[in-house]
Amino acid sequence: MRSRVDGLRGWLELLLLATVLVGWSGVSQGGGFNGPQSTVSVEITADKTTLPVNIFGVGPSTSNAYTATVYVTVRRNGGISASPSVSIAVVQGLSSGALYYLDGDPEHETCTTDSAGVETCVPNAYRTVVFEDTPGDVSAHFLSSGTPGTVVLRATAQDPSTGRTISDDLTINVSAVGSAPSSVKFVMDPSPVYIRDNPLGTTPVTQNTVKSFDVLVLDDGGFAVGAGAGNNNLRVEMLQNRPNGGEWLSTVDVQGNPQEGIRVLTGTVGGVASLTLHSGTLPGTVLISATADRADNNVDNGIQRGITNYAMVSIGTGEIKSLTFTGPFADAVFVGANNLIAIPGATCGGTALCDTVWNGLYNRTISVIASDPYGNPPPAGTPITFRLIDSPLDMLQNRYPDQGHGQFAITGTTGDPQEGGSEFFAPNRKTKRTASDTLSPFVVPNGVSLAVANPLCLLMLQDPEVINPNPSTINALPSEGRLEYHVGSRIIIGRPGNNTLTVNTPFNQVSQNVGANVWYTVGCPPHKGTIMNFDTTETVVLTDQFGAASTIMSYPANQVGRRFMVAAESDGGKAGAVMTHWYLGMPNGILTITQPASLVAALGEFFFAINPDLLPINIPNWPARVQVTQTVNPGTAVSLPVTLQVLDGGVCKAQLEGECVQLSRTPVPGVPIAVDIVINDPAEAAAVAAEEALAQAQAAYDAFVGANPGVCDLVLKDPEGEPEERDPEKCTKQKELATALDEAKIAAAETRALANLHAPTASIAPETLASVGGGYARAILNVNDLPTDGSVDFFFSTVGPDVSSQALQISICGPQSSTLPCVPVETP
Repeated sequence: MRSRVDGLRGWLELLLLATVLVGWSGVSQGGGFNGPQSTVSVEITADKTTLPVNIFGVGPSTSNAYTATVYVTVRRNGGISASPSVSIAVVQGLSSGALYYLDGDPEHETCTTDSAGVETCVPNAYRTVVFEDTPGDVSAHFLSSGTPGTVVLRATAQDPSTGRTISDDLTINVSAVGSAPSSVKFVMDPSPVYIRDNPLGTTPVTQNTVKSFDVLVLDDGGFAVGAGAGNNNLRVEMLQNRPNGGEWLSTVDVQGNPQEGIRVLTGTVGGVASLTLHSGTLPGTVLISATADRADNNVDNGIQRGITNYAMVSIGTGEIKSLTFTGPFADAVFVGANNLIAIPGATCGGTALCDTVWNGLYNRTISVIASDPYGNPPPAGTPITFRLIDSPLDMLQNRYPDQGHGQFAITGTTGDPQEGGSEFFAPNRKTKRTASDTLSPFVVPNGVSLAVANPLCLLMLQDPEVINPNPSTINALPSEGRLEYHVGSRIIIGRPGNNTLTVNTPFNQVSQNVGANVWYTVGCPPHKGTIMNFDTTETVVLTDQFGAASTIMSYPANQVGRRFMVAAESDGGKAGAVMTHWYLGMPNGILTITQPASLVAALGEFFFAINPDLLPINIPNWPARVQVTQTVNPGTAVSLPVTLQVLDGGVCKAQLEGECVQLSRTPVPGVPIAVDIVINDPAEAAAVAAEEALAQAQAAYDAFVGANPGVCDLVLKDPEGEPEERDPEKCTKQKELATALDEAKIAAAETRALANLHAPTASIAPETLASVGGGYARAILNVNDLPTDGSVDFFFSTVGPDVSSQALQISICGPQSSTLPCVPVETP
């Protein structure tokens, strides 16, 4: 019996051991942990297991191609089982991406607030995401980065029965190799490069002689396409229509070997290939092509289905070939803070506070834009030199200011610079200005003195030479000239003869001498204005990245309207430009009346309704039209002398409670004034209207009679009755039209007889009007035979973009005129 019991005990012990071993054998194999009485497993999946390289740094989103949604499920006995903790971790390939919750929880986001108070939140990136007290299924998101590689995600969960952890792995490939190439794109900044050796030395600033750029290869979905294993997938080359000055490309192939030449092969990494263009010794435009092969994404074995794109790069000389002024502009005139002198506590009469007093100096921005022969800007930091002349002006013709803006005394259109030399020749003038005039082009009688081109005066060359002004000549070039310009300025260092000047810098060497065809002007001190060649930091005026250079011209207010010339130069005078204009006043000027007193009073009444506290001249913004009236006797000849004045926008010199109450306006001479005349004759207008009504009544009658002939003829419809109208109804209509026609004839005759009582005319003398010294313009308004109810409107306005003012309307009115603005106005 005892032996049986011992044998049974041994068998039970073996059975128990086997049971325990079976339980232990449930440790994860292929994903899962099995408990003693149940099977527990964890599974990780994703909607995408291959992601493209995120070369553009796109953020996480379930809608983009760079984000995969990852799912983790915990199961027991085939069903989903709750788990106290589930985590997902990146256990391999962390450089190729990161995990995100994307659940909107503020703890999983980083928020910033900008200066406008707008809050922006972005999701945080994690290496591990953890979910607590889960129902057994969770999801997270994985975003690829710009680095290709293999990523392993591990999901880990806890068995609530045993406390053991179970796990499963998922592999995601972040691939730089997309599908077949579909497009090739250049990523390149637009700035030019310059020839690698500039023998002219035209600029002291560094010139970039290389340009680095990228080329992207993308598939049909816009995803990056990388090179295959050991194969170059991009061919980049320069086409034949390039400068051919030794320019070349450089890059590395997929093996890391340097590639140089006019054609190079390379491979993309993450869809991107980086290359560099090196300039040669000649300027011009380089056309670069980049080609991928859609057939096999391999250019080493030739190209079967090429996908090509192109880019152009300009190679400049760094040499400024042309300068162009961007103005003049009226709005460029200003009064700087340094032109306003503070006088605390001073008053300008009454309670108006004169906290500043203007020193009478205007400033004006002067700008030029520079380019090389191919329209490229020079390197930023290229110096530009400015020079100004405004004397001597001619005192015998077109005098400033009483006859306009003035003209320079020493000027002509027949200058002949010595190409490559330093002499400038001009033939004698043809007409003597005084009895003792020698006709020398550089010694000009100028009223009370001689204008002489002495040393240290400036010679301004304004126009190109003209090769052949006769377009009928065979092979004639355009009359505007050629590329070899003689434009800019030179300093005169001698006058060896009556017809010759010597200058400090040789003139440009050009292919031929075409004779004396250059416009020239000589300016000598003293000058009234100045132009800066240094900015406020004592730095020379330099071009910016767009080729623009700006400086400040200053001049006194009492010289507004005076003629000047400004030259801009570079490269030692080989490139230049000249602008001739006149000193502008402040913008938003006015056209006012100073005589006769009756119109001045009417002007005051007009502005009293606008601002009763200020004189018209002190009101900063005048209305678009200013209207004044003068009543005259009807039927007489009226000649009304008027004096107008053109003033600039002015500078505020007195303020009251923060508003300008006193302006200092500067007269502007030399401004053309347009005049339009409108005659308002109510009797004539009534006569014309009556004659038009007569014509309409006649046409209506004629049309009806033509369409209905004989409707009023008497016919015998009943042999025993009386004759009657053929069509009584239509005859009645015809009679009505005839009556209306008779009435229209009477009205037309009466109104025409009344209109013929007067034949008003109007004119202005002189017919061409312009301001002179003091900004004044004097004219006589002539009106003849004005009817009692008639009026004449004279509209005055300044002409051109340089001076803007309102329209001034002067109305000459008959005593019974009811035409605006002749309606009587009550005086306040």
